[in-house]
Amino acid sequence: MATILVPTDFSDNATAALRYAIRLSEQMHAKIIVFHCSFISAYALSAATSEHQMTQIIEDDELHKLEKLQLQVKKAYQYWGKEDVPGSTECIVSYNPMVVEKTLEVARSSHADLVVMGTHGASGIAKFFFGSNTSIMISRSNIPVLAIPETYEYSPLEKIAFASDLHDLSAELKQLIPFARVNDAEVNVLYFDYGIDADDDKISHATQMIAATGYDKCSLEVQKASLEKTLVKQVRQYIAKTKPDCLVMFTRERSLWDRLLLRGSKTEDMSAALTIPLLSFKKN
Repeated sequence: MATILVPTDFSDNATAALRYAIRLSEQMHAKIIVFHCSFISAYALSAATSEHQMTQIIEDDELHKLEKLQLQVKKAYQYWGKEDVPGSTECIVSYNPMVVEKTLEVARSSHADLVVMGTHGASGIAKFFFGSNTSIMISRSNIPVLAIPETYEYSPLEKIAFASDLHDLSAELKQLIPFARVNDAEVNVLYFDYGIDADDDKISHATQMIAATGYDKCSLEVQKASLEKTLVKQVRQYIAKTKPDCLVMFTRERSLWDRLLLRGSKTEDMSAALTIPLLSFKKN
């Protein structure tokens, strides 16, 4: 059984991610660990007159947050018409001022196969990419991170668009295909052809690598790229036309992901590209 970790700060976008994770866990036959990293201000802790009292403050806060977390989880299941929280769903609260570090530690110790987190939707997309806990998790986690837009309505994960520059495609498919298999999802490897020399050889080699996976639901789709449009706009148009349930990208040096984020793309273009869940893998 796979394990999905869902970090939460009790916000609306975290609730959206939790609701999505519940449905995804049914599709993947996975268990869910919902984790809240408790944080207490230095001002509140300064009221303690002894180490014992400080420990008590932290423990009381963890207990309060656990009750709040259990209520959030119960309401998330009720949203899908389920009155009882299944035994395969676990709630964990732990105090730590280093939220991302603690979340990564819990992900590793629980042997999570996937981290599902919420974004702030189009209005907060800049925060998502630059400085938020989700963006930091994507950059640092060796476990795949699935980012769910706050306004996204759940759809079964049946069609995956994998935007790739075809470099190290074989290694990337080794990570992606098992995820696709467990969800019985179609994978469309999306490549934008700018007419660069030797692209025909690259495309032919990619076709062979896809065939070598033995996954008959994986195919290569080559799009003639335009120099007059940003790459983000072209991805947006592809998403609008084909309506995939998820966009997959790999984080690595100078990858397609880097070009999408770092080469002057407008915020509105980026937000449009993230109207669907974004699944990020770390390149091995």
